[in-house]
Amino acid sequence: MSSTPTTDDRPVRYDVEDRIARITLDRPDSLNAVTPELYEGIEAGLEQAAADDARVVVIQGEGRAFCVGADMEQHDERERSAKERREYVWRAQDACRAVQTSDLPVIASVHGYAIGAGAELALSADFLVMSEDAEIRFPEVSIGTYVGGGVSYTLSARVGAAKAKELVLRGATVTGAEADEMGLASEVVPRADLEDEVDELADDLAGNAPIPMAFAKEQFDPARQADRDHRLTAEAEALLACMGTDDWQEGVDAFAEDRDPVFTGE
Repeated sequence: MSSTPTTDDRPVRYDVEDRIARITLDRPDSLNAVTPELYEGIEAGLEQAAADDARVVVIQGEGRAFCVGADMEQHDERERSAKERREYVWRAQDACRAVQTSDLPVIASVHGYAIGAGAELALSADFLVMSEDAEIRFPEVSIGTYVGGGVSYTLSARVGAAKAKELVLRGATVTGAEADEMGLASEVVPRADLEDEVDELADDLAGNAPIPMAFAKEQFDPARQADRDHRLTAEAEALLACMGTDDWQEGVDAFAEDRDPVFTGE
């Protein structure tokens, strides 16, 4: 078993045992809110899993949640330059692309919350295993920003275009039971059984032949490479446009001040 320790500058923990690699988001005090360093850690973990000849990757969250999305407090600390915003947005897009295009099957083990960027990351996995009490939410449009990470195709592939549009436009919360009913999740189990369910699935996958699994990931992919690149770029440009609006700043300010935003369409 090998492991990469977490430091203040490395908010992701990596372990591998019996050809099962685990990438653990390890910012529990912030409910694993995303940062550029966290995205870098996910990509590094995927690369390390391939180097370690792992057969399957599990992405999970430490503490009370899988991932609550953007660290809004960081957004409110200072105004980013256009270059910094573009780098931030593409760091997220690239991390989700890395999960989606990894040759290894990826399992997202979701408990607590998977919100915004956390939902994007979870939906990038091949298998989404949720606890019954977990919640997935797409709040972006309700706070003046936009989805990313390929949600425009990963969500539609799971629940259909009409339902995906509804979930995004309403900023809806999806419970584990609802995710099971609409086919959003691969498996939904009681919280106490989540780890065992993920371990069983990971063991099953680790016993399969890796080359045909890689072919299956590629050929059953709902967004082949050309379409994926187009959609990721379109999402990124839409998000960057939103980040330049007064409404985006109002969403950030309202979150920081714990009040409802008042949008003007500017």
